[in-house]
Amino acid sequence: MPSHRTVDAAALDKAVSQFLATSVAPGVENVRAVLIWVDDRLVVRQYHHSTASDSRTIASVTKSVISTLIGVALEEGHLKGLDQTLGELLPAQRPNMASGVEGITLHQLLTMTAGLPADDHGTPNFPDEKNWVRGILRQGTDQAPPAQFAYSSLDSHLLAAILEQNTGQPLLAYARAKLFDPLGIDTRGAAQPPFTPAGRRIYDAAHFAWAVDPQGINAGYSTIKLTPTDMAKVGRLYLAGGVWNGRRVVSADWVHRATSPQVPTHGKGPGPSGSYGYQWWITSVQDHQAFAALGFGGQLVEVVPDLKLVVAVSSDFKDDALYFSDSLYFSMVSLIVVPAIT
Repeated sequence: MPSHRTVDAAALDKAVSQFLATSVAPGVENVRAVLIWVDDRLVVRQYHHSTASDSRTIASVTKSVISTLIGVALEEGHLKGLDQTLGELLPAQRPNMASGVEGITLHQLLTMTAGLPADDHGTPNFPDEKNWVRGILRQGTDQAPPAQFAYSSLDSHLLAAILEQNTGQPLLAYARAKLFDPLGIDTRGAAQPPFTPAGRRIYDAAHFAWAVDPQGINAGYSTIKLTPTDMAKVGRLYLAGGVWNGRRVVSADWVHRATSPQVPTHGKGPGPSGSYGYQWWITSVQDHQAFAALGFGGQLVEVVPDLKLVVAVSSDFKDDALYFSDSLYFSMVSLIVVPAIT
């Protein structure tokens, strides 16, 4: 395998532009940025009606950030292992746990096999709007764990609560120290608004934001707001095996496990058919193994390790029709980007 790939950057940039210009997929007009890195070199940088400094929600790409923090917390000993149960991880919440919930493991939450209710057309169903964690635990499961894969943002929000409980820190503070600061992602002056109309206005005006539930826990399933360059940093960190600028951020073992097939998806959920790792989608592109973080409405971080390729896409989203447009960017990587790399 050559140490450096050959890419005609100008030709690839033109091909990506043509692909987006000729697509009739719903929501394609809302793409705001496409960044393509090969061999740690930025070969395509497109901004559509936006600039490099503009930030937007990364939606469920947030889940892959949470996975990274779980890996760090395990390495630091805040978490003891993936077989730990909710009863052990959230002991104060035991009185609120429905039958069967106490035994759900960290592994099952990470792989969305906990049996908790699946999202409804991309929207999590929090049963108690005044206390999300308590409501999830009281509501219980639709399937007895270990269950088949079911895409549930409730799993991811419980991971956020677990991180806060077991690190003893607010989630953003922990994420800032262990991930955002090492990657050079500026979170100072962060907005952490609630899910209210007034909170939405604060969120929209902020450069960096991460919304919080009624108890002040940052949403584990969505709402981190980043620039496209910062989105790409997450993929580039994983491509480098967890090292950034010579500093170990997350263990190589966690990177490997999180992006390896853990459970089959059976075609469920918004991601590509194939498998799910630890809050990462596992797929293939033109016979190359790949993994991806995917967010509602056209947010994508896709990594093809043997091509040393990272693709980041950021989009606006305005309506539910865009839930069905995410496959557009997987197609762009498969049909346009990968064939251009030799």
